[in-house]
Amino acid sequence: IKERLSTGSSILSCEAIPKTALVRWAIPSDPNFQRKAARSSWSAASAVLRIEATMKIQVNMKISSNKEAGSSFDLLVDETDTVASIKERLSTLQLISFPDQDLLLNGEVLADTRQLSDCGIKEPGTWSLDFVVKASESTIADQLKELLKARDLSCDELGLLYCYKHGVSITQALQTIGRPGEKLQDFVKGHKFFQLENNHVALVREDTSLKPFSVVEEVESILKASSTGSMEIKELCAKFVAKFNISLSSIAGMKPAEFLMKERERFVVTDRRLVGLKSKSVAWKPQPRRSDSGGSENVSDSIEPPPGLGAKVSLSAAADVAQTLSSAENQQYLDLHNKIFNRASQAQVQQALNDVVETVREASFLNVDRVVKGGAISKGTAISGCKNAEAVFFLPGLPPVSQERWLPPLLKGITSVLRERMEEMGVESIEVREECIQLRTKGVALAVDIRFSPVFGSYAETVKALAAQGPETRRFYASSLIEERVQFIARQPSAVKITIRLLKWWRDQQVWSNDKLCPSDDILELMAVYSSVQTKPQDQRAAIANVMVLLSRFNDLRIVWSNYYTKSDVWAPLLQQRPLLMDPLNPYVNIADPAVFDASELVDRARSTHFFW
Repeated sequence: IKERLSTGSSILSCEAIPKTALVRWAIPSDPNFQRKAARSSWSAASAVLRIEATMKIQVNMKISSNKEAGSSFDLLVDETDTVASIKERLSTLQLISFPDQDLLLNGEVLADTRQLSDCGIKEPGTWSLDFVVKASESTIADQLKELLKARDLSCDELGLLYCYKHGVSITQALQTIGRPGEKLQDFVKGHKFFQLENNHVALVREDTSLKPFSVVEEVESILKASSTGSMEIKELCAKFVAKFNISLSSIAGMKPAEFLMKERERFVVTDRRLVGLKSKSVAWKPQPRRSDSGGSENVSDSIEPPPGLGAKVSLSAAADVAQTLSSAENQQYLDLHNKIFNRASQAQVQQALNDVVETVREASFLNVDRVVKGGAISKGTAISGCKNAEAVFFLPGLPPVSQERWLPPLLKGITSVLRERMEEMGVESIEVREECIQLRTKGVALAVDIRFSPVFGSYAETVKALAAQGPETRRFYASSLIEERVQFIARQPSAVKITIRLLKWWRDQQVWSNDKLCPSDDILELMAVYSSVQTKPQDQRAAIANVMVLLSRFNDLRIVWSNYYTKSDVWAPLLQQRPLLMDPLNPYVNIADPAVFDASELVDRARSTHFFW
């Protein structure tokens, strides 16, 4: 404890309690120290740290299908750790993606629910556990099959999805079973239930219970069942698989886009992403508002739509803009998106974020319940050059109230520990901010805001805690809603995410007088989502035109969401603000609060500039 807390401090006392220590330390270098000392006989900070009775055990890892991959290493554990938690830690540390694992003590397989103390491991000693991983080629194949059930994927998409799902790259998984250097394409070719064509992997389904009589007619029936007679090609393929248990490309013998373009008499393909029936108009039409009894919907029934988006007001401005753009210009948007969105680059930044999180977890003395990563990278809306992210550590035992009191000393204490290991962590700088710790990494040059939150039992408990706070202290609780906030954007359709990325690119091309005048990621993301829900654009040129109309009238906005709370839950003073763009998760925050964001330059740019210049 002294090693961790005495940097720049003087330990005044340490009172021992079983498994707990109340530590008090003075910080003479603190600017407030002299002022406080004038009012009291001594000045100190104090903290209660939970001290776990840790033991060092030896772990012998054995891979069933690759004897040479075995290794031995030491692991710090506590007698109260369960077998399941230790297996999870070992899988993370050793990059294991195979779920079939056993932990053995003296040849006996230990049940997942047992604690180490139940197994006789209570006191420090020479303890040795065998960690047996039943890794096999068939397990990897089954994992890939599961990922391909919804639709066909490119090799890059399949590899990224595997890494996201299992926390380990497919290359590392193949190396574990003794096949180092083998590529995903080579592995797929060696199995008859996978079909590799044009770098896309499809699942061969021999047990199809229902075969389409006519592919063209079945695709036509799926499109007719939709309300607009059109949908994304990916969505069409997913519905086809759900109905016939076989991919469209497997039956048609070519890529879905090529097949649909070949049938021009029946289908219209827009920029190779959307398909519609030729017999139906694909022009945008305003969507009527639904009544309160019409069931749940993404946008609150009580919303007053901004000018140009209501059922009784036509979007003539957006329609005029959209009509002046040809299909070639629409392709311009898609080409631009391909330039500003690089999957390989995003994967590199995501890995850098993962490394920062693991390093902070290992270096700090904290008991961490879970870590949730946020920012554009985690939402899936980042563009090339995005070097900002955040991670929230949820810590059990932290008081759910008075964060403004205990958070600042916590940030200072953790920063002191992390600074001692900067070189080892590969961190260029560490800076304490008002509500977080910001780390800047070397290499990727990623800036990560590290935040901390108590553990709440549910979303309702978090909002209840927010309600009990005053307006000045509620901002300390914003990080507690990060999981829901990330998922709200991450679950949006891919077309909406493309619009968001294009809007961020447009914002970055403008020159803003100061930060208060520059629209944040949150503003652009929510505007794209709201516009998409209200206008149902058929392509990106229409989507961008519709959002620009909204931005040009930003000061008149009044948007309230109903995904997590109702209009009656909104903090009453906010309903009087204009513009009003409510946080979808937090009923106490107006994202467009005039005190935080000045929309004057945004309105002017949206009215007077073209998207590309």
